[in-house]
Amino acid sequence: MKHISEHIDFKRIFSILAAMLLCAALCIAPVRIAAAPENGSGAAETRADEPERGTIRGSSGADDESEDPEPSARRGDNDDEDADEDIGDEESDGGSKTEKRSGEESEAEPTATPDPRVGADGRPILSENESAVLLNLTNGEIMFEKDKDKRVYPASTTKIMTALLTLEAIERGEVSLHAAYLVMPEMLEGLPADGSSMLLKEGETITVEQLLQGLMVQSGNDAAQALAIIVCGDIPTFVERMNACAAELEMTGTNFVNVHGLHDDNHYTTAADMAKLAREAVKNSMFRDLANTARIVIPATDKTTQRTFISTNGLLSTLRYPNYYYEYATGIKTGHTSQAGYCMVSSAQKGDLEVIGVLMNGADEDDRHFDSRNMLKYAIDNYKTVTAVSRGDMVSEIRVRFGSGTDHTTLSTDSDIKVTIPIDANEEDLVLEPVTAEYLVAPVNQGDEVGTVNITLNGEVVGSGKLFADNGVKRHPLGFLMRFFSFLWSVTIIRVLIILLLAALVIFAAYMIVNIRKNIKIAERRRRISRNYPRRRD
Repeated sequence: MKHISEHIDFKRIFSILAAMLLCAALCIAPVRIAAAPENGSGAAETRADEPERGTIRGSSGADDESEDPEPSARRGDNDDEDADEDIGDEESDGGSKTEKRSGEESEAEPTATPDPRVGADGRPILSENESAVLLNLTNGEIMFEKDKDKRVYPASTTKIMTALLTLEAIERGEVSLHAAYLVMPEMLEGLPADGSSMLLKEGETITVEQLLQGLMVQSGNDAAQALAIIVCGDIPTFVERMNACAAELEMTGTNFVNVHGLHDDNHYTTAADMAKLAREAVKNSMFRDLANTARIVIPATDKTTQRTFISTNGLLSTLRYPNYYYEYATGIKTGHTSQAGYCMVSSAQKGDLEVIGVLMNGADEDDRHFDSRNMLKYAIDNYKTVTAVSRGDMVSEIRVRFGSGTDHTTLSTDSDIKVTIPIDANEEDLVLEPVTAEYLVAPVNQGDEVGTVNITLNGEVVGSGKLFADNGVKRHPLGFLMRFFSFLWSVTIIRVLIILLLAALVIFAAYMIVNIRKNIKIAERRRRISRNYPRRRD
């Protein structure tokens, strides 16, 4: 063995093995490089085909309070069962962080196309438990509905009424928008710790305007109770006012028992009633501004640091959700409890077309936003509102009897008449059909309402308006007598008697004429006889 080992060169053997390993590595490397693009492309295609989390209907993702990493984006919208956390301190920090996060999410994951649940005609297809109304603000027409009169729980959409009554009190001078009030214990009494809140602290000073912002944007239950006490002195009196207003608006399926919408079996409404409430609320310009606000900042007080709140209405912006934004959305209010489901009263405007959508009892966040957006899109994409008649335009004219100087007056409207028609319809096909009496009787005053005008498209009435006299017409000096005889002539029996009298006069006149002519002929005959046979003289 010693002899053999002396002839073996181990160093040379190791060198050969190392050279073989190096050659193998050099041969394998090009193969891996050539295969890498193909494998990478396949992975990219697989990721692109995967839907983005949270954009598919019925996704199992958590509620908005736990989805968003930012405290300001996690805050509940009514949600007596959802916890709220504090908000960022500085306006610039809170805003920039949230916006940056939204941008990163939208760039990191491709936006998947959500299940549209839209029919061939563009109408939304809602789930069995949902109820909804799509209302045209131009004419009050219901453009789409599903179970609109079904009793449901309103959750935080209740706060639309709370805001409206507060704003009406401001307009009447009962409350000042910029007045500051001390937060009292009764304003925070009875509220669950995990409910939606603008984090009011007992003893801090806050203005009515800030409370309204916290009510509509942050959906603060504490803000609702604070406003009720400021406006009416106590919450039960404010609730009475809420129900009185509901009765005035003919919200026959609604009953309020609190000011914030936390669940109570006797606190209920319908989709149709919420549409009536929203239609009334948007008449107030300040309410419109509040409903269309996506983000607010409440300055620091002696009790709290600066608070930043982001609206739970994802149609308004991408600050909280990147996938729900709708460019024509203008509001209004979300709501959620376990009993009410996910609710939203929304609105949108394009040109002169303005609509309100009410979606109640959605199953999840996607239902709330996608179904609301589909309703709004159905109106915006398929219809347009146009001005059929402008204020002051002459629509028609009407005859005036017993007048002086003229026998007619022209008619026009005192405001624009706007109508909603299919988006592909031609405005020139609109037809104006005045509906008035056959004539007017002087005197006529300028501005007197004298009829209506219907606007039709292909024989179907799509709008209407009132007609007013453009000019006044004075009564003729003999107009009273003219009207008196006209009245007599309008009575049937008197008209028959007059006709009979006139007929008798005609007959008598004819009889007299015949007799006169007969007498004339007799006289002429006698004259002729007298000439032919003169009298003898004795």
